[in-house]
Amino acid sequence: MSAQLSIGNELKDSYKGTYKWVSANIKWLKEIEQFYLQRAKIEKEYSEKLNALTTEYLNKTSSSTVLLSVGETPTVTPGSVEIASVVTWNDILSQTESISKDHAKLGNDFEKTVAAQANGLNVKLDFTLTKINGFNNDLEDKKNGAKNDLDKAKRAYDDSCENVEVTRNKLTKSNNERNKRKLEDRQVDMNVAKNDYLIKINQANRIKDKYFFQDVPEVVDLLQDLNESKILLLNDIWKAANDSELEFGENIKGRLTKSNDVISHNKPSLSTAMFIKHNLKNWKEPNDFQYVPSPIWHEDETFAVPSESEVQDLRIKLKQAENDYNRLDDLTKTELSKLSGFNKTKQALKDDMEANGNHGKNGQKFYENLKSYLSVISSFVLHETTKLQAEVTVESIQNNVPAEYDLSTDNIDLNKSKRKSSGGLFSKFKGLNILSEVNSGGSSRSSGGGHSNGISLFGGSHNKRSSVQNNNNNGNNDKPDNESVFSSETTHTHTTTNQKTSSSGGGSNNGNKVLYAYEEQDSDEISLSLGDQIELVAVDSGSGWTKVKNLSTGEAGLVPTSYVHISAENRKATSPPSVPPPRRAAVPTRTLTATFAYEAQDSDELTLSAGDVVTVIKGDDGSGWTYGEVNGEKGLVPTSYCK
Repeated sequence: MSAQLSIGNELKDSYKGTYKWVSANIKWLKEIEQFYLQRAKIEKEYSEKLNALTTEYLNKTSSSTVLLSVGETPTVTPGSVEIASVVTWNDILSQTESISKDHAKLGNDFEKTVAAQANGLNVKLDFTLTKINGFNNDLEDKKNGAKNDLDKAKRAYDDSCENVEVTRNKLTKSNNERNKRKLEDRQVDMNVAKNDYLIKINQANRIKDKYFFQDVPEVVDLLQDLNESKILLLNDIWKAANDSELEFGENIKGRLTKSNDVISHNKPSLSTAMFIKHNLKNWKEPNDFQYVPSPIWHEDETFAVPSESEVQDLRIKLKQAENDYNRLDDLTKTELSKLSGFNKTKQALKDDMEANGNHGKNGQKFYENLKSYLSVISSFVLHETTKLQAEVTVESIQNNVPAEYDLSTDNIDLNKSKRKSSGGLFSKFKGLNILSEVNSGGSSRSSGGGHSNGISLFGGSHNKRSSVQNNNNNGNNDKPDNESVFSSETTHTHTTTNQKTSSSGGGSNNGNKVLYAYEEQDSDEISLSLGDQIELVAVDSGSGWTKVKNLSTGEAGLVPTSYVHISAENRKATSPPSVPPPRRAAVPTRTLTATFAYEAQDSDELTLSAGDVVTVIKGDDGSGWTYGEVNGEKGLVPTSYCK
């Protein structure tokens, strides 16, 4: 079949090798048949599994359509309306179901067309190969027959020669006419045999030449043509298989193209609009919080500022709030600027997606923008809330403190207030210890006729309302700042205590008195002895400490408020109260984790990174600050930045 190449011409006496080669190629068709049968099986199994999968998820989507479309508790039942994303998903599943059928059809094509044709071709070519092999056998028989005839003629010639020689010997022994005629006859037979032998030699040689130079090339070329026919027919089978798969691919492409068209119409705004439409409801804003008076005092909701002590506490709160507001105002402005940029990016991406349907790359950009926005909005909201608290604190104090009080915060040292505020909590316990000691005395109990109830022993911001109530009940706003405040049930106990304190303790020309000896425990404190004369430098701001000057030693510094009496009326307790614990003592009873980064704004603050572990030394006393330790350094951290 090949125009130029011929195995018969190129390869002499090559029938056996060529036959085995062609035979192996024909047998190979069985492997090709088995491949397409296995491929058909895979396609059918895949079709069944894919169809089962799509059916399962169509049912799942059907059962959750309402939840996905309008939420769990819509105010309006959606009926048969579905969210755009659900419609898109159902279309994808429907197209996938059709694709499963396409796989089944491809499997049938492979089995009934491709594999069947490969099997038919194998049978057909094998039959032809058998015929060619039979033809070759005939040619070999013809060649071998000529050789056999030659061998027979040679034997006949040899026999005739032997007969002539025997007859000649007889004539030599008996020279008669009969033996002469017999010798002549034997010579004729020998010559005939020789001539026949020579003819057979020529025949055998010509048949040999024909066989090797004509017959064998011819039959080998038949094998060549058979193999090339196999290749051409196999190509047709492979093309048919590929055509089936191309048709399958075109069907898949068409279905996916339709699905992409549906996806392009799945605009995010459609889902949002549908959810809003079916969840609209009449919403009433929760009621504002209202002042609820104490069941003990039943006072009104006006600010309690009967004395300078309460005003000083409000000045400290005002100073802290102003600082917080100014610091957070700059911070939130920076964060708001970032958020504004993210919002512009988001809107630009939305506009592009709505106009051009560029969901692919824009979708990823949209999500990355969302993550960036979330990282900023999380801290911004907390900062904005803390800023709002500071703003409301400023407004509340400025709008509710009587005009006669000076609310200037220029002389407020918050660093000192924060350090000294660590004793505020212990001042409460200290006051309770005093009360316990007072009530434990026999004369006090007998004269008091009962135990204390509703007692407040700390001034300033810790129990402002109790102070107001006490002043209202007694009608006396001239009590010293460090005076203990008692309910009506403990009035007699209070009186008895004052009577006891009047009999002892150091004197002072200005009415101030040292009630108990005190040994300084920090560099900003001073020591006191009974009898020392003292002069008030700064009143207790609510921390439990008063700054005085010891006129006996000339030193000025902090002393526990309960250890001195700053009043025209002398007072001394029967026994000294407990000394406040060290103001910076480390009590690592718990830890906090920083949720936001914070840059220290002052020398007594700590810088935080998100994730830092803060060992709490003293918890937040209401100032918004926690005293703790981070990485071996101690200082104040904003409580709202930790959890």
